[in-house]
Amino acid sequence: MEKTLKKVISILRKDKGTRAYALIGGLAVGGWITPRATKDIDFLVDSFALNSSAIENGILKGLMNSGFEGSLEVGAPQDDIRFCIKAVSEEGIPVDIIFVGRKWEAEIVKESLPVEILRGVSIPVVRPEGLIVLKLRAGSFQDIADASKLLLEAEYDRRKLRNLAKRARVDKRLDRLMEKLNLRQP
Repeated sequence: MEKTLKKVISILRKDKGTRAYALIGGLAVGGWITPRATKDIDFLVDSFALNSSAIENGILKGLMNSGFEGSLEVGAPQDDIRFCIKAVSEEGIPVDIIFVGRKWEAEIVKESLPVEILRGVSIPVVRPEGLIVLKLRAGSFQDIADASKLLLEAEYDRRKLRNLAKRARVDKRLDRLMEKLNLRQP
């Protein structure tokens, strides 16, 4: 996984269309609390040019030239995820690169902090507030489990979390989860 992670970081750093990027998903959760096993790598990318041609000729081409297999998935304008690269490294590690589609998503990428994810590999990671909101939006069993662990174990700003959840329209889900976990509302 380390080799794949380093390759993806190198491609994102070199891409002229990338404004900022941050790790999300299971690896990112492990940056803030007790790590859990994960078999994939997920990034959220804020891009200067958010169109399929720019993405295909930028990051996707960089991945393919580095031995990855993958494609760009394009959602409808109303979809939560408008652009996502789904790739697999030569080592068999799945990589998802999701492109920012909303202002609050760009903000959580911009506010990410460098965290040492693997020994000697420090990269921008979305802060716990942003990860919790992303996990609540995704809504799978594992996502809710990750959000719960973050709420219970990570250090985060409750007011910031509340405001971000409201902007992402997951404030009611957050309320229900916090109540289930017996966490007081701010």
